[in-house]
Amino acid sequence: MQSFLSNFFNRKGSIDASLGATRRVNLSGNYFSFAMPEDFSEDMPAEDLVESLDITDLKKFDDPEYGNLIRRWWDIREPGFFGKNLGSVMMDISVQRVPDNKRKDIHDRPYNILDRLDFILMVDDNSHQRYDELVEQTKGLSEELSYYVPSTAHLLGKKIGTGFRDHLYNQQKWIGYSIGAPHNQTIAGLVTPLTAQLFMEVAFTYAPNRDVLPMYFSCSHAKLKTQLIEESLRLDYEKSNSIQHAMKGNNWLKKSNDQILQQNQDLLLVPFFGPNIHEELALQDQQVAQAMKLLAQPDGDSE
Repeated sequence: MQSFLSNFFNRKGSIDASLGATRRVNLSGNYFSFAMPEDFSEDMPAEDLVESLDITDLKKFDDPEYGNLIRRWWDIREPGFFGKNLGSVMMDISVQRVPDNKRKDIHDRPYNILDRLDFILMVDDNSHQRYDELVEQTKGLSEELSYYVPSTAHLLGKKIGTGFRDHLYNQQKWIGYSIGAPHNQTIAGLVTPLTAQLFMEVAFTYAPNRDVLPMYFSCSHAKLKTQLIEESLRLDYEKSNSIQHAMKGNNWLKKSNDQILQQNQDLLLVPFFGPNIHEELALQDQQVAQAMKLLAQPDGDSE
């Protein structure tokens, strides 16, 4: 009886740490596979898996719905039968066409996503094309009601870095990005090239309830579920697909996103930080040198 009651009071609210069967999608001879927990939300709409998709005809991607492979929702609760309802997570998996180069950060050519730097710049441009209008519409509202697209690059001292994350699943590199959305929602996406014109995207929308701290919701609970899905991601490329050879030749696995930006720092400083960035860095060096000189002086000495 005690065992029965224990199972009864813990089963509903616990995080399902198990995955269902592996799903496999035929993308014109390339195969994408993943697994997911199957305790789906009963209240939210779902789109069933597209098991085969023709990716050879790019004109089909003129339809914004074409390329969507699956959508699923999960309710996130605290453990225990009476565990508090914390919010929900939505997963969208899709094939996306490489967008036009509208930002033209370092060149005005179409993006060559076989090149790692171009792929990173493409991800940034794609986020702005999707969300800049929403950012503008919510400008001036409180942070809780606004969209936010983080900057791709930042400076730590004189060294450039990025907020894009490195993920390695099944010996394949995925790049992670995040978008801030109203009501403490976060859209966290993972992307990796599929062909020279297309990329895979797995996006999770973390939506905590109003009375739930976002970090507690995501890190302590929701990520326990989505991390399982991420770790199952796998792409098996068709033999003639040039992407797999380009990725090996450009050290996709060995080099981080930060390292790629640092290798191209001279190209990126002005586009991301403005035309005066070199003068600002030189002034920063002077200020540091002056401070060090003062610290090195004997007590009581001054110029």
